Amino acid sequence: MKRYMKGAHFKLLILLLIPFFSNAQVGIGTISPNGMLTVDASSGTTAALELVAQPTPTTSLANGQLAVIGNMLYMYDGSRSKWLSIESTAIQYARDGSSDDNQLLYGGDLTSGVSGSLMPLDGTIVAIAAMGSAGDDTDINIRARDATNTNSINETITLSSLRYIDNAVNLDFNAGDFITARARDASTTTTNLSLVIWVKWRQ
Repeated sequence: MKRYMKGAHFKLLILLLIPFFSNAQVGIGTISPNGMLTVDASSGTTAALELVAQPTPTTSLANGQLAVIGNMLYMYDGSRSKWLSIESTAIQYARDGSSDDNQLLYGGDLTSGVSGSLMPLDGTIVAIAAMGSAGDDTDINIRARDATNTNSINETITLSSLRYIDNAVNLDFNAGDFITARARDASTTTTNLSLVIWVKWRQ
């Protein structure tokens, strides 16, 4: 009888603890975690987290995975099916006055179609935003070109009510490519046209 009661008590204890462990929060350096995992290093001199760098990304892929590859922090972007840097870089172009079939200026005053923002690493354009202040909706041609002016990207966007926003862009370029932008629609004129392209580095 005693043996049976001990076994019953043990089973009851396990049943009571299952919900506790399945919903538990874990704290390291704290007894009051605010997240599923909280690491509090405020009272010490040791870093809260160390991700050891790896030479290449893992092939076991899931959206949101993090990895330090080389000297940069990357996250696996499941919607784009690639590893992209956590950091993003904005590249800005604009043209004061009429932009009718004209190169947009980069870096203050550059209007060349065979020079532009030179990319130091393989990367992906992940977002584009453009606007004008007045006039008609125009087309904007965005290109990534290599040293021989061969296009790896040749994408045309069209303003709508003088605005354009796309946060789901997925356009790859290579290290050594440079990015240019030009208003391409000769039949329409948009004044004070601005364009911002966001890029992330790609593994």
